[in-house]
Amino acid sequence: MCTSIRYQTENGINFLARTMDFGFELHGQPIIIPRGYHWQLELGGEIATKYGYVGTGRKMENFLFADGVNEKGLAIAELYFPNEAKYESKPVEGKINLAPHEIISWILGEISSLEELKERLSEVAIVSKENDLLGIILPLHYILTDESGNTIVIEPDGQALKIKENPIHVMANSPELEWHIKNLNNYIGLQPHNFKQKTVGEYAASPFGQGSGTFGLPGGYTSPERFVRAAYLLQYTRQASTTDEGVMNIMHILGNVTIPKGVNIKDDGADDYTQYRAILNTTEKIYYLNNHDSNRIVTIALTEDALSSQEPTIYHLPKGIQLTNLN
Repeated sequence: MCTSIRYQTENGINFLARTMDFGFELHGQPIIIPRGYHWQLELGGEIATKYGYVGTGRKMENFLFADGVNEKGLAIAELYFPNEAKYESKPVEGKINLAPHEIISWILGEISSLEELKERLSEVAIVSKENDLLGIILPLHYILTDESGNTIVIEPDGQALKIKENPIHVMANSPELEWHIKNLNNYIGLQPHNFKQKTVGEYAASPFGQGSGTFGLPGGYTSPERFVRAAYLLQYTRQASTTDEGVMNIMHILGNVTIPKGVNIKDDGADDYTQYRAILNTTEKIYYLNNHDSNRIVTIALTEDALSSQEPTIYHLPKGIQLTNLN
């Protein structure tokens, strides 16, 4: 399970951010795929990337990515979509046939903007194909943004792939986006200010203390609760004026949907927890990553040297806590 948001600063710096919550150890690493990199499609064929990109992934037979941003400022993240995702049962003639876990690599390597994606998404089909790492067909949906700051999602429903506009700029897991948006109607009473005193019969009822306006804000880790919580925080968090302030604000928001180990356990006994948090700067083409085993945030920029390299660049993440001693 995961949560994702699109965030913008006052001066127009645009970000896509996400938590990666999963019950299987993914061992993801930051990886830059250069321009012109050739990779084999699992359902047949070969593609060379037009644009270089950076994201968190893992080297298998091919590189598998869960998110990323390319040199044109297009960013995407995949999130689990259980009981909802429906794919083509077999390859579709005349289409580029992709496994669910391959579409990120195709989009980032081939597409420059949301507008281009809208024109070209019909070129591909997502086909039911097992993921070799997990041994299952991954049920996924996808959230995207670009330098424009617009937000869209792709939710495979067994029909031709369609793009949905996302005016909330938040995504979690199942159910579908429309359900989550309509569910916000249940929470229109939430507000950052305290409620005023109200007379009930002859009794003057007053808030117990600060924060009464957020009474009823859901605090659990289900997908609907995380969606509502992220939407509220995104709506009311003070807008940042700089890139660094934007990153800090995003980390505070993601901190409210970050899942520690041990508090959310799957039926098989595995910990479903936040393995990493990523922030994708679509304006400056910088990837920020904070993994579970460290409090540090690392950054990877799409430099020309890395983009023009002959081979992908794989980075190793630091572990441990970083402290600053003031005495």
